[in-house]
Amino acid sequence: MKNRSLLIIMAVTIVLLSASCSNVRCVELTTDHIQQVGTLEGFPKQGYQGMSIWGDYLVSLQNTGLATLYHLTENGLKPLRQFPLASHHTANHANVADFGNERFDQGDLLPVLYVSQCSRQRYEGLKDVCFVERIMPDDDPQLVQTIVLDDPEGLFGYALQWVVDHRHNQLIGYGNTLENLAQGNRWRMMTFPLPRLSEGAVVHLKPEDAIDNYCIQDLDTRFPSQQIGQGACVIKDWMLIPVGLGTKEQPSILYVWNLRKKRLDGIYDFQQQVPAEFEDCVPYGNALLVQTNGMGLVRLLKKSNR
Repeated sequence: MKNRSLLIIMAVTIVLLSASCSNVRCVELTTDHIQQVGTLEGFPKQGYQGMSIWGDYLVSLQNTGLATLYHLTENGLKPLRQFPLASHHTANHANVADFGNERFDQGDLLPVLYVSQCSRQRYEGLKDVCFVERIMPDDDPQLVQTIVLDDPEGLFGYALQWVVDHRHNQLIGYGNTLENLAQGNRWRMMTFPLPRLSEGAVVHLKPEDAIDNYCIQDLDTRFPSQQIGQGACVIKDWMLIPVGLGTKEQPSILYVWNLRKKRLDGIYDFQQQVPAEFEDCVPYGNALLVQTNGMGLVRLLKKSNR
């Protein structure tokens, strides 16, 4: 491998069973048969963070809002261009990325991209911001909407991540109530209708307007309250949550959270196979791509369906 500090993408097979199942895990992953398939090349000296896919286009984000756009092919990844987001800033950690359900212009190739600021620093005086960017393969990106959670009671602590639930047209805020490793910390979920672009350049969300607002540990204590949170994605009724740093103290683990039944349907420890820092994750075909810092590009093969 040419550069051990480059991005890792891990393809983890997902077996999607019926959404009505109650006594079995409806999203199943495998830790077997990892294969290296290549590397990604982003901007130097900035860690990999958010990632999203639309069709065969993959956008990989790095700290401060640096982006690399790729075309996914049968032979791997073809880099198309690199550029700073319109929200590029030292206070933008760009920790989670999700393509949404709307296009800024009907003729746009890609839907708008939702980017989580996810930083204790403030962006132009604002915290817990979700940037909505228009990404174009041949032109500069545009910041078309800024979504802000008004949080006067401090429901979220160090950082808040935003995840798009495409199926239910919702925006989920997920993050710690204090700090990742603080005593008494918990992990909160807060769900809102996904704001439309027509609502304006700046949209303020208020806790009293949330569809859902709860702490995971109040409902399922198997989700540890002290850990390093990373990205997330939603598949049907489940939210897949990678955590960890790829170390013995903070191992690489992926949790499967049932958003409707509010319980853990899966806990998968990948530390032995992937001793690297997990970042964002994205479904792609019958696989899950997980972006991390540290090991290159690898694939987990499909789990046999019996």
